[in-house]
Amino acid sequence: MSFNKALLFFTIFSITLISCQDEKPITGGSPDLTYMPNDNIDFIKPPFLDRDIEQEVFLIDAQKDEEIITESGSKITVYKNTIVDNVGEVVVGNVKIEYRDFHNPLEVYLSGIPMGYDSAGVRYVFETAGMFELKAYQKEQLLGLKKGKKMDVDLISTSNETDFNFYSFDESNGVWLFKNEPMRIATTLKNKMAEKREVKELIKPIAQNVKNYAFDIDVNKKQYPELEVYEGTIFEVRNNASFNPIYYNVQWDKVEIYRKNKDHYVLELFKEDTSIVVAVKPVIKSEKYAQAKIKYNEAIKKRKESIGEQSDFDVYSKSLIAYNSSMSAQATIMRQMSLNGFGIYNCDKPGIFNPSGVIKELIAIKNGEERKVENKNFSVVDLSKNAVVLVYGAPKYYKNRNTILWAIMNNEEMLIAFPEEIQAMLDDKKLRSGTYSIQEGLEILGDVIASR
Repeated sequence: MSFNKALLFFTIFSITLISCQDEKPITGGSPDLTYMPNDNIDFIKPPFLDRDIEQEVFLIDAQKDEEIITESGSKITVYKNTIVDNVGEVVVGNVKIEYRDFHNPLEVYLSGIPMGYDSAGVRYVFETAGMFELKAYQKEQLLGLKKGKKMDVDLISTSNETDFNFYSFDESNGVWLFKNEPMRIATTLKNKMAEKREVKELIKPIAQNVKNYAFDIDVNKKQYPELEVYEGTIFEVRNNASFNPIYYNVQWDKVEIYRKNKDHYVLELFKEDTSIVVAVKPVIKSEKYAQAKIKYNEAIKKRKESIGEQSDFDVYSKSLIAYNSSMSAQATIMRQMSLNGFGIYNCDKPGIFNPSGVIKELIAIKNGEERKVENKNFSVVDLSKNAVVLVYGAPKYYKNRNTILWAIMNNEEMLIAFPEEIQAMLDDKKLRSGTYSIQEGLEILGDVIASR
């Protein structure tokens, strides 16, 4: 069959792809500060409806043991015949697994998941060593785990300390429940995230095989950066022998694509109550392949030139910086646990985080103009801790600590006060800080918090 006959175009569908960036993307668009609750997330209130931490989506076979590797390197093992529907019946066929994790104060803030914990009449705030949300669906129905069964999670963690406990979030009551279950810690001396970043930057284009079936899908490739690198990316069927060309004659209701691992994706075609799953891989159209190869070779050349221009001191300095940075830059820390159900889980230790320093007057500066900021919700972070505290009214900071704080001014802008600005405050406790667009501000916060 010629390529023209084998290539199926889906341009009438708007398909959302799940991110696999090393750092979770903040979705673009104008912010919506109005939280619209529903029955499932009454207690979860993200500050922006369009900038929440995105889900990774995986498609598994409920009747097989399946191992899922997430973009951060966490591993989820789901065992065969353990997933059930809302009446407790074992599910058969394909199941959609949705996963996302939260590893720093900005991600926790954007999730809108409450981090307060009450114990013996004392109100604590969680400092996290890793939080994640894990859900399963079939035909949009939320699924559960069979009573008495388990699934295993190896969660990438930000700390190898042993004083963190394990909690689950009760979404119907908005409270955290202590899970008296053991967590094991495993550490490997290899920076998988750095490796992944390097591979992604220099992804090698694969030319299409014109003898194979393929799909050309109108997708938002910005949510899949490895698919955005080159023009002419299409999805080639991995196994021609198992593909039925009659699929091209069907007017499908919906098409979705999921990442399995590396260059392995699956395409799911929906028609009423039926769905077909096709294993595919991203390739470059024949007419665009030469251009993609040139782009790849230029990237390789630039990297080599950049390395060649570095002095011995540059190389030594960079190595020293990498060595003396956080534990996660030297080692991969995994917290291993077993779950008896899907939901939201957290590796935490409760703490009393009380920023006692008071900023008497906060001045926002924009285009040389100054305005007083008061009666706002301020998010305050001690950069040595993995926790965010919300303060209303007068802004506060941690004395003798590197503090960063921010507040949403309106639908268009936010204020950020940086550690050096807070440290440079005079005795009058008046602080002048800049304002940024929401998108720019969140990107800046992400950079500052990531480089702690």
